[in-house]
Amino acid sequence: MSMLHRTQPLRCLAAAAMCALAFNAHAAIGAASAADVTLAGQPADAFAYQEGWNPHAGPQGDTSGFGSAFDGFGSGDYSLLDKYEAGGSFTNAGPLTFTFTGDTGTSGEWTVTNTSATHNITLDLIFAIHAGNQGGAWLFDNETINAGQTLEGTWQIMWTVGMNGAHPEFSNLTLFGQDMVMTPVPEPGTYAMLLAGLGVAGVAMRRKRKVH
Repeated sequence: MSMLHRTQPLRCLAAAAMCALAFNAHAAIGAASAADVTLAGQPADAFAYQEGWNPHAGPQGDTSGFGSAFDGFGSGDYSLLDKYEAGGSFTNAGPLTFTFTGDTGTSGEWTVTNTSATHNITLDLIFAIHAGNQGGAWLFDNETINAGQTLEGTWQIMWTVGMNGAHPEFSNLTLFGQDMVMTPVPEPGTYAMLLAGLGVAGVAMRRKRKVH
């Protein structure tokens, strides 16, 4: 009986230690925010985070981790733009193409290029990273990439995992688009006609002022 009394507290202490270890190993959002990913020098307009979510999953990616975080920024369906895994490569041929650096760490750079020479593109662009069995997504609302233009950005992972609260390393990237609109670039002749029209209007205004 005395052995039972002596060992039971030890078992309780061991169980408590295991619970504490499990709690400390639990993932957390940490300091993650919309400012962790930028494009053209500006932070994202909205940020979503979900533990256990991998936006890379499935042939068309998984948007379930957004929840309702992006509901106020558009009404169309999300479509997959491209996927990227550490050590891999992008596969999308356009009209938007991407580059990514830092896939063995917690920060880096990225770009998006409009490969069309005839159309500007406006869309809600979602940049979603998976790291440490967690997913984070950043939305750039009504982002415009002009024909032939490349926009540069940065990224960093600020959520935490483990007892020491470390930032997990990058695992994969998924890019989604919503409400994409392609607008034709006016022909040079159109600009000339517009400028000529403005010139005529200016002359007419000056003549009108002289008459008065």
